[in-house]
Amino acid sequence: MMKIKRYLMSAFCLCMFTACDSDDNNLLCYGTHTDIEGDVTAFGAVGDGKTDCSKAINSAIASLPAEGGVLVIPEGDFVLDAPIVINKHNVTIKGLNPGMRSNIDVNGINDLLGPGGGSKLVARNAEAAIKVETGMKGVKIMNLMVSGGTEAKNIGIHFAGATDNGMLSNIIGINLHTGVKIEQAKNMQIVNCWVCELPNSIELIGGENIVVKNCQLGAQPTGITCKVQEVNKLSFINNQVYPDGRENLVLDACNNCVIEGNNFKSYYNGILVLNGNDNTVNKNIFWLTGAVQNQLLDHGDDFGIINVKGNNNMVTSNSLSCEWAYAGAVTVNAVQGTGNVFKNCFVDNLESYRVFLVNAQTEVSNCVSSDKVSIVE
Repeated sequence: MMKIKRYLMSAFCLCMFTACDSDDNNLLCYGTHTDIEGDVTAFGAVGDGKTDCSKAINSAIASLPAEGGVLVIPEGDFVLDAPIVINKHNVTIKGLNPGMRSNIDVNGINDLLGPGGGSKLVARNAEAAIKVETGMKGVKIMNLMVSGGTEAKNIGIHFAGATDNGMLSNIIGINLHTGVKIEQAKNMQIVNCWVCELPNSIELIGGENIVVKNCQLGAQPTGITCKVQEVNKLSFINNQVYPDGRENLVLDACNNCVIEGNNFKSYYNGILVLNGNDNTVNKNIFWLTGAVQNQLLDHGDDFGIINVKGNNNMVTSNSLSCEWAYAGAVTVNAVQGTGNVFKNCFVDNLESYRVFLVNAQTEVSNCVSSDKVSIVE
């Protein structure tokens, strides 16, 4: 009987370990960490919202072996006057939970355990809360809130260049200038993150095979919600992109990307600005709402909520809803490039005489009647 009990207990522990290791949302492991993981408070970090913890946390990273390890940020406000620098491979920094996400989510937030109720990094004077140095592999950051404090002046998490197999999971970014900035990364995943109430949510510069999935992203009119430059094979899937960024998603010189299953909402035209080749935009919702008088910004009424330049881009099975404040505004612009295809898209506002403004090398099929397609030579 005792042997059976021991076996069942061992099996239970193994199942819990496996579940925590494979749980994509990291929900099963909230509030706990193992003896083999380093708690940064053991190195002098204090989550009191006042004490600079950058030296203590960097000392904790320095203590890890060459092959990496796991550091835990417990509940509290850990202030940073210099970046946390990750300069080793296979380092994981994780909180116990990211706390309340928004400035306006709840009343009585100070009554929660720890300001914000979770594991929080506050970049008081640090140019970035976390900086991952060039060439690092296998860096994971999860279950944290990263804040700029009272001013939106810095970067939350910065992968400085040529990193591989990195991951951001269940990160809240708020009150920063840029939530996440990633340069020249390969095989990068950004999943289940909430990065809003800041000028710029995510900036990706260069790299290949990057996934942004199941995230909630928002920005402000001075910035761009998600800006992507010279990335090959971006997968931007099942995200909620809110107002109030100038543009929701900008792809500049990006090729072979998949934009699928997202919900885009904006007060301004230029929701998706795509410049590149062989990209697929499929099964998304684009909603221009509010009919505000400045919805054109400086784009002009012919820019479109979708603006495509480049070759052989496929835009299929999308829903486009526009509350225009201006007569004759263009919903889709594709006047540059060849082989671009718009197919099986639903457009709810057909009052304009030029819903589509395209060149003769663009195919528009089963979207609107031919009299709503204006062709420029």
